[in-house]
Amino acid sequence: MQLALIYGGRSVEHDWSIAIYNRFADVLNNAPDADILPVSVYYISRSGDLLRLALDGHRLPKHDELEACAEMHPLVSLAHLLKSDGQFVFSLLQGQDGEDGQIQALAQFHDIAGSFGDKTTAMLSADKYLQGVVANRLCSDLTPIPTVHVSPTNLAAGIAEALEHLTGPCVLKPNTLGGSFLTECTDKLSENGLRSYSERIAPYDHSFLVQQRVFGTEFTCGVLIDHHKIIALPVARINDPSGFLGYDQKTKKGSYSVDFEDQKNTLRTRLASISMQIARHFRLHTFGRLDYIVDEQQRVHFFEVNLVPGLTAGSIFPNMLAKAGFDLCHLIRLAASNEMYHRHREEIRKIHASRIRVPWR
Repeated sequence: MQLALIYGGRSVEHDWSIAIYNRFADVLNNAPDADILPVSVYYISRSGDLLRLALDGHRLPKHDELEACAEMHPLVSLAHLLKSDGQFVFSLLQGQDGEDGQIQALAQFHDIAGSFGDKTTAMLSADKYLQGVVANRLCSDLTPIPTVHVSPTNLAAGIAEALEHLTGPCVLKPNTLGGSFLTECTDKLSENGLRSYSERIAPYDHSFLVQQRVFGTEFTCGVLIDHHKIIALPVARINDPSGFLGYDQKTKKGSYSVDFEDQKNTLRTRLASISMQIARHFRLHTFGRLDYIVDEQQRVHFFEVNLVPGLTAGSIFPNMLAKAGFDLCHLIRLAASNEMYHRHREEIRKIHASRIRVPWR
């Protein structure tokens, strides 16, 4: 199978995407089986420049090497280049450009085969507020976190609602950014504090959430989709001594640990079941990771779904894969198989749709 990789993007998660690409380069360069053949690499810089490297039989370079030898193209030529190359594209883009519906819409419109998935799924998963509303509505086993969505168009009303309905410790988080970037906790809400937070996130996000802080233990569950079958990967418990897994904790090595013990207990079985249910309704393409916090009463609260979770050596999702007996090469093969399956179904749908004739009135 000939393969193209795409990474980078105009996102606060840009550096993580680079780290994921470097990990894939290591894995694919040392893969024992030759059924996956990387042919080209695409990199989108922070400023929106597009770099393309044709490998011509060479090994995948690390990011720094690629920057030095790749050809630069205008970003508007991305769809044409991907379509002309004709390879299966595995996306390592995160956040903006990668998980917000933009690359998914481009791929669907130009009929580019890849791991992108559905644009509607991506747009929903990029909006923390909306995906929380949908997930809690779909799954009766979830306990919603009291939340107020604040945007520039309802700033005064949103702040007033938060002050009226939320008391005690709360969490403030941007609505569309990943990696817990600019996520903060506060012991008490105030109008000045909320207005100040709104100003701090304005350059990065158009709205933010104010949530009642839930004290408990964080869990995360990965899923794999094999055509129509959804598989829950081993559920991970996140042990965070600080009690708040924010951006600093996620980016500081050794600040938290993860365990996969006791997979058959009732709670982890519930989390796996909830994750499969949400993944089915959200129509995930091949894989994803869902995050939760469970309080002392064993109530499960949904945080978010990640379409492209971290895939570096130290990330949680590859460890889930390994615990289940899979690896990153399996992920690529599965994504390509799913894409063939979806494209075949779409061709059948188009044939049936083309036979419909609506009489003129």
